[in-house]
Amino acid sequence: MTTIEGAAAAGTSPTTGREPPAPGRRERAKADKRARILAAARALFEERGFEATLMSEVARAADVAQGTVFQHAATKAELLMMVTAALWGGHEEAQAAAPRPGRGVPGASGTRLAAGETAGQIADLISPFVAAMRRWPEPTTWVAREILFGADMPHRQQVLAHVEALEDQIAARLRGAEEADREDRQAAQPGSRTDAAATGARLIVTGVLVELNRSRQGRIDGEDIDVVLRRLIDLVVAGASAAR
Repeated sequence: MTTIEGAAAAGTSPTTGREPPAPGRRERAKADKRARILAAARALFEERGFEATLMSEVARAADVAQGTVFQHAATKAELLMMVTAALWGGHEEAQAAAPRPGRGVPGASGTRLAAGETAGQIADLISPFVAAMRRWPEPTTWVAREILFGADMPHRQQVLAHVEALEDQIAARLRGAEEADREDRQAAQPGSRTDAAATGARLIVTGVLVELNRSRQGRIDGEDIDVVLRRLIDLVVAGASAAR
């Protein structure tokens, strides 16, 4: 174990060897208010929908001043992005220990995954969005709109970072199990997101957002959203395979 790793395990600073200072009363109060605002906003968005929820109602449910809510999120749309970023981050933490292609995934030892298996893995990656759409159709549609067309604000930037991470996960599946290690090495290189797999990943994520919006508007001609999205994934997988 290195000095830095040992210090981290002990909860001390690797440079001073001392424990980091505990958050002060002001920081704890701010964190508590933020947590209450997040909980209140999520509950109201789920119960009443995005459009019907007022910022004043969020403040009242969180037991904070309305101005405090605006300090954390300048607009209601940004408040929705704040909630989305927190939920997405929690989902990513829960999935952090899941095996990646070529690293203990059954059937992926040294060989490229079959197209159907790759499409299935990608469908699993986007399944939380489909589940959210079914449970909270109106707020989820607003999330999709904000991702595509929202103003450039801090919480939306956090959500976009999660979107890019999802695209990277999808691109890794499209490249195939045998290329997962190379994808890791190239991730920080300029232009690494311009290959066919990265382009395909962006098409899938953008397509998911658009189709979720069309589903809410009843424009999918009665087809189940799972069928539509799987068809989209299959087409992209086939196109990425042909481009290799």
